[in-house]
Amino acid sequence: MAIIVKGEITISKGFNHWKEMIFSQKEKMAGIGMQLLFAGTTKEDPTKLISVIKFDSVEAMQAFGSDEEFTETRRQAGMVMESGVMTPISEEFLTNFPEPFIQH
Repeated sequence: MAIIVKGEITISKGFNHWKEMIFSQKEKMAGIGMQLLFAGTTKEDPTKLISVIKFDSVEAMQAFGSDEEFTETRRQAGMVMESGVMTPISEEFLTNFPEPFIQH
């Protein structure tokens, strides 16, 4: 069963720096069983990153949380780990309606 999670965290080195890190971690994320569905900063505050992440399972979400190497990589990219809040979404949700929008 897939799990969708909304994440909120402070970033200190800017979105582009964070984005470079996340692109470099594509294989690690796939190996954990996670996929980034959306990420962007709030319009009012470019240090507040909002993300939507799909985990393949509860175990994948736990693997993400306990991966110390990945945590340090994210910290080095400017993520203020202590500020992070992860909110699981209910099993009833809608995505990409009416069609996908992707901007890199």
